[in-house]
Amino acid sequence: MPKMPRPSNAALSGFGAPLQGFSVDDLTDTTKFIRFGREPVAVDVLPAIDGVNFDEAWTRRITGVIDVATGLTAFFISREDLVTSKIAAGRLRDLADVEEIREAEASQPTREPGDSKKKDREP
Repeated sequence: MPKMPRPSNAALSGFGAPLQGFSVDDLTDTTKFIRFGREPVAVDVLPAIDGVNFDEAWTRRITGVIDVATGLTAFFISREDLVTSKIAAGRLRDLADVEEIREAEASQPTREPGDSKKKDREP
């Protein structure tokens, strides 16, 4: 079994993920995902998602502060890519999520033109 690449291993280990028995193949098999932790504090590692190309989505990622005290930030999928993926998945829960996302967006104050396309903005 091939070992995990060092950057992936370091990132997952830093989160506290139990890495025993995991390999590179576990992170590259697009038919599987890995979950660490338990809800409400869980992380899913998905090597791919329906309807979205990673390289294109990366250019539209959102940076959000997840710990104000330390300034810790994380990257999140853009609203546009999240909606695209959920529509492509086509599951009832995903389609309901799309409706809720669109309703929430419609309830927000109007943004300046082009603001929704900014890279690395806070949510």
